[in-house]
Amino acid sequence: MADINLNQYADKKTYNNRPVPEGQFLAPFLVSDWAEVKAMNYHRENLETWHFSGIAVLVAFTPVTAEQFPGTMKLFWSDVRDYIAELKGDPYTISYDKFLEDMKAEGEGGYDPAQTESFENTTLLGMIIDDLIREVGEKNPRYGRILNLIKQEYTKGEILDALLSEYGIKKTQAYSEIKAAQKLAKDLYYAD
Repeated sequence: MADINLNQYADKKTYNNRPVPEGQFLAPFLVSDWAEVKAMNYHRENLETWHFSGIAVLVAFTPVTAEQFPGTMKLFWSDVRDYIAELKGDPYTISYDKFLEDMKAEGEGGYDPAQTESFENTTLLGMIIDDLIREVGEKNPRYGRILNLIKQEYTKGEILDALLSEYGIKKTQAYSEIKAAQKLAKDLYYAD
């Protein structure tokens, strides 16, 4: 992971609401469920819900040293990947035993769960897209709806049908609405 920003979560608060010790930095960790929150007595106001590929993930923050930060981040992304894979039934998720078995085998091996950087990049891109769609939706709810349909991989025909049924927009106007929504998203993305 290149360019580690140790202060990227400095605006967050610890799971237990205690101050971050000097020389330490906050890093996220996955909270598996609300039972864990109760059992571990997490400070609920300091938890956040992050969305990855439309799946809500409960996140808390803990202090770590600069040396621990990269490993903690790698563990976090691995936990998120496993959590999402479990919810989606990802066929590429394998057990640790199966992973070790495949590593020893010649030829084709198993999927390496330690390779999380591309998943991290995809997840971060998904978060950026979700934020962009939200921002567009705040400026123009119809454009936000259009971009959500595009994100959900609706075809142009399905989007046109949705715009007709939801807003009474005819086909020719709907084409311009789609282009306008995409232009607004692009303008907001490149705005400083």
